[in-house]
Amino acid sequence: MTTIRRLRTALAGAALAVATPLALAAPAQAAGPVHGVETLEFTAQQEWLTETCGFPVTIHVWGSWNTVTWTGADGAVTREIRTFRFRSTTSANGISLAGLAMGPETITYAADGTAVVDERGVVLRRVPGAGTVTLFAGYRVHLVDGDAEVVLDAHGQAEDVGLLCAALTP
Repeated sequence: MTTIRRLRTALAGAALAVATPLALAAPAQAAGPVHGVETLEFTAQQEWLTETCGFPVTIHVWGSWNTVTWTGADGAVTREIRTFRFRSTTSANGISLAGLAMGPETITYAADGTAVVDERGVVLRRVPGAGTVTLFAGYRVHLVDGDAEVVLDAHGQAEDVGLLCAALTP
């Protein structure tokens, strides 16, 4: 019985002697996700709608993203989930239309500096007399490489821009 106890003690000591340096030499692990809130508010001319409607159209946007960000062992951001909710006012010719955009987007960052963005959600505007006109409902996946952005996949319902332009026409 004493021999068995000595053997156990010796094995436990040997295991501890081997495990301690291995534990100390283990690669650094990434920190857990970081939660945050980003707010945004701006007013700008909406170029694509200005071109389509034939008159200046501006948009005022305000809202926020709730973010969850993951980083690698080197501290670089590897993934981010941003749940967004923005309100807007689209205006032209003294007429203003209320809008709403909401949904999640997931951004996966690659070591080469590119990122894949997966957006899901709905963007809509309310047109007096016509109800809600959907700008986008569905999902879109795009690759971002520096200033270039390429849509890889998109499915959803597009807005009738003619109805929107007509609603902004006096």
